[in-house]
Amino acid sequence: MSSGPVDRRTFVRMLGAAGVAVGLAGPLGYWGAAPAAAASARGAHQPFMHGYDAAALKSWSPETDRWARYFRSRVPLAARIPAFAATQADPGLATGPKLMNLSFDYDNSFFSAYKYGDVFARRLLRFWQYTDLYGSWHGMPVDGSPEDEPVHGVVNLPNPAWTDAAHRNGARSLGCWFWPRTGEFGDYLERRADGSYPVADGMLAMAEYFGFDGYFINQEAEIPPAEARELMRMLEYLRAKAPDGFHLQWYDTIMTDGKLDYQNAFNDKNADWVQHGDTPVNHSLFANYWLTEEGVATSRRTALERGLDPYEAVFHGTETEKYGFNPPFDARIVCPDGEPARTSWALFGSHFPWDRYPDREDPDAQGEVFVRERHYWSGPNEDPTRTGRTEYVPWPDEDDGKPRDEHNFRKWDGVARYITERSVIGGFPFVTRFNTGHGRAFFLAGRQVSDREWNNISIQDVLPTWQFWTRGAGGAEPLRAEYDYGLAYDGGCSLRFSGRLTPEGPTTARLFKTRLRVTGGERARLVYAAEGRVELGLITEEDPGTTVWLPADRPRAGGWTTAELPLAALAGRTVAAVAVRFSTTGGPADHTFRLGELAFLDGRPAPHPAAPAGFTVDAVHPAGDTAEVFLSWRLARQGVWYYDLTRELPDGRTELLGRILDDVYYVQALARAGSERGTELRLTAVAPDGTRGGTAVATVRRPD
Repeated sequence: MSSGPVDRRTFVRMLGAAGVAVGLAGPLGYWGAAPAAAASARGAHQPFMHGYDAAALKSWSPETDRWARYFRSRVPLAARIPAFAATQADPGLATGPKLMNLSFDYDNSFFSAYKYGDVFARRLLRFWQYTDLYGSWHGMPVDGSPEDEPVHGVVNLPNPAWTDAAHRNGARSLGCWFWPRTGEFGDYLERRADGSYPVADGMLAMAEYFGFDGYFINQEAEIPPAEARELMRMLEYLRAKAPDGFHLQWYDTIMTDGKLDYQNAFNDKNADWVQHGDTPVNHSLFANYWLTEEGVATSRRTALERGLDPYEAVFHGTETEKYGFNPPFDARIVCPDGEPARTSWALFGSHFPWDRYPDREDPDAQGEVFVRERHYWSGPNEDPTRTGRTEYVPWPDEDDGKPRDEHNFRKWDGVARYITERSVIGGFPFVTRFNTGHGRAFFLAGRQVSDREWNNISIQDVLPTWQFWTRGAGGAEPLRAEYDYGLAYDGGCSLRFSGRLTPEGPTTARLFKTRLRVTGGERARLVYAAEGRVELGLITEEDPGTTVWLPADRPRAGGWTTAELPLAALAGRTVAAVAVRFSTTGGPADHTFRLGELAFLDGRPAPHPAAPAGFTVDAVHPAGDTAEVFLSWRLARQGVWYYDLTRELPDGRTELLGRILDDVYYVQALARAGSERGTELRLTAVAPDGTRGGTAVATVRRPD
């Protein structure tokens, strides 16, 4: 992405034909007890993602793309519930504006990318509730390209783990098209005698197979007029053939004659890339970053004159990848305080809080990264109900391309200032363990089953809608909310509330926006570890000013407590928000409360998924006392939330090797336990309500 003409050299240097890398992917390990040294290098047979050039796109098929089956997203796109202003963090904020979040995934993987890995200190997104479109930005070399002189493809896929997380939260995930690259651009525009475009057909087939929802088109180099006309025809063809829900977003780059000329607005010079006469081309435009009052007004007017919804067709951009919390062009031009936004909004660089933090690779320093992330999304107070900058010094008239005070979060309003929170919690069952998708250990039913670091955003739970909306009664300081990676009930972390508590000052935390219609037999389940009283609060659409409090059981000492809370008292009403309250009957003292699971269940008998069918060891590549292992099985059509892959150790302990919703899994370094000749692996299906189902068994045989 460019910050305008003054800075496009930086972008082309990073993503241009030379394919210069700005970062390397961390190694993918496994969650078992492999030697530490094994986690420092890519496995000899390890699957990794790559880019696609014209030849690869024209001939693409999953049978010839060697690692394709390991990079599919299998989580369907969740439906979001309708807006309900009464339970918004800001009830007056307009719900129409959307957000495009253009960002890299785990670690800016230019040369290799993996679906899951063995490092805790990786960038993840914990704020999907504000994103409508997610796009990956980095490019990758084509398969077989040498690492010393990489040849990058024009098209790269979004990381499927990130697509899984986006879909679980109702956001669409886009692949990326970037030009310039090496080769002749005309190769991408081949048109067959029947009028079809093989590159476009390949792009559609890849999106369907890999499970993502469209493409971000960044044509950031001049091309001849004839090629520009053919590119438009190809995009018209692509959109016409695309399924419902597919999205093409055009970046504000070339004109219809092929000349590169950033307009910083949606106007008559670039609007044909969205709608050419009566023919749809792309669905929307990401306008370049030089925000002006006149430019935004022009964007809105142009959309309306062409019969387009400004919130659907125009996304005005803000760059934070370089400028951090203090970008030179004020987002209030797009989203003026006290008024509805004029267009939708786009972010380039929401990875900034992690990527620009000096100690980002230090697992012990991630707490500060999480604070920076809350500043970015929830504002200076880390609270979406109290957004808005507390400092502001206007930039000089001319942007010189250099950041100024980019780490000062007091100069940033927070995304929640302008974009309403979304939710997918519209039916039973709903279960969250507050698992962010990485950890320093792994837990099952409150018991640690791995002591290894890991990252896998594919299995991230739906996280709290508000991070964090806490209040102390009577003006008391509320307990501080954090994700706790030292203790979890299921996954890598729990949600911890800690601090000073008095009997007169209980803490209330508003957690989830919901639309749960209660008929009478439903129940809530809360798993917690506490030093005081815990209550579950339910707010209904029928009476949003009142919270119905359901007291949980007295916590047992030294472990997790599970409370089953019938919802019969709310029969005939719709739960619109969920809260918790923490209190104490003792004197003022420091307290810690942890939430390990929150579930809303429909009261029917829990289903037990069948054991996975066809569980097979496809390949084993031994190396000393470890082995790379490729596994597969038949993915259930419905009724499965995820699969857990475990092994039983000689001392009787269970060790988790991985969790995934897929039909394949790669283990980088399965360690031999003692002198065993074979390792018995177990694959267990888990239902959407968390019920563990049948288990299939396969054995990894060791050579002599």
